[in-house]
Amino acid sequence: MLIVKGLGILLLLIWTTATAADDVPVAPGFSLLLGTVTVGGAQWQRLDLRPQVRLGAFEAVLDLELFLDETGRFRSLGWDFSSRRQVLESVFRKIGYIQYGDMGHRRHRVYLRVGDLEEVTLAQGMIMWRYGNALYAPGAKKTGLDLQIRGLGGGRVAVRGMINNFLDLDGGGPVVGGRVVVQPPGPLAVGATAVMDMDQLSGMSDSVRTALGKDRYGAFGVDVSYPLLKAPLVTLYGGVSRTLSGTRSGTGLGVPGVELTVGRATLRLEYRWVAGGFTPGHFDALYELNRAVVDSAGRVVTREAAMADLSMRGIFGDLALSLGPLLKARASYQYLSNGDAADHRLEGRASLKPVLLQQFRKVSLAEAYYENHYRGAGKGLLGVTSETRFGYRLGLKPASGLSVIWEVQFTYEPDGTGGLQRRRALNLQSLISL
Repeated sequence: MLIVKGLGILLLLIWTTATAADDVPVAPGFSLLLGTVTVGGAQWQRLDLRPQVRLGAFEAVLDLELFLDETGRFRSLGWDFSSRRQVLESVFRKIGYIQYGDMGHRRHRVYLRVGDLEEVTLAQGMIMWRYGNALYAPGAKKTGLDLQIRGLGGGRVAVRGMINNFLDLDGGGPVVGGRVVVQPPGPLAVGATAVMDMDQLSGMSDSVRTALGKDRYGAFGVDVSYPLLKAPLVTLYGGVSRTLSGTRSGTGLGVPGVELTVGRATLRLEYRWVAGGFTPGHFDALYELNRAVVDSAGRVVTREAAMADLSMRGIFGDLALSLGPLLKARASYQYLSNGDAADHRLEGRASLKPVLLQQFRKVSLAEAYYENHYRGAGKGLLGVTSETRFGYRLGLKPASGLSVIWEVQFTYEPDGTGGLQRRRALNLQSLISL
């Protein structure tokens, strides 16, 4: 139980800091989630009592869940204490999320999040780009860590670390990442980033993992950035990355890069060159989707093995904007090529803001997203691959204290015959504030 004890000590330290820094009374609350969710391809009923606590910059939400399967039987998911691993899984499933601080708030030196992770990007995203561990939640739930500390070394050093799943520490196969940024006297900032998947087969069955052993892959990179202008804010940057571990060596170069911020819009443009076993943004939002899969011949294929072992070059662009009280959106596109070979990445996400939602009666949430990474020619800009995901979230508020949240997600996986089959995950839940 060393993992649980270590997590408890860390949370106690954060709670003490929050109590000392914010003289705000604890405001406990409760909510209830009731509905149908996708678990392993089947539709189960889920009842989730969620106690909530807020104390200044500290916030915690717990998940006390009960599941009924498609036959109406209660399942032990989250309440199985028959083995060491099941005990750990049941304990971690009780954590909705625990958070302290705000990642983007300059006055918050410490940021901590334990639970579901979304859009974790290290540096400019050459190695880890908008990674998330909640792809199949709440059916398959992972409890991760994202920790950032700024203001070290006289205010010139910042560190950040992440773990995708505490449970995998017990089996030796989590994804771990870290970053250090040093700002010497002057405006120049120098950073170093490393991410390692300790076992790419961590999501496979125990029989497959035991037969094949551990399969690691990781990358390391250094980067520099220089603020060229303050109004508008223009920053020049560049970096180089190399594989740390894997079956093949590879290199990635992102230079020159420029970031422009005007008002509530930020635009990034970057030239990229890669060679060997390296793909920009390898650890991304879709990583848990095909970290390792079984192909039509029954072979286990990792995402590392799917990389093109050749030299390619091209561009990357990313635009994030907030249109006043109406809309929040973000889109990015990457195109790398070498003759007939090509590597495309297209992502987009948009959500309506509360002011605009008020114009639609009873609508409290509206969000849609699309993500696709495909290699080769002939598929077109929206060609379906094993790295395609799209979906939407819609929230309705029929009465005070009651919200109905509809979530639909589509992904694609090998069908065993060389093709792809579409997989739909549906979560339809009622949220009741108690």
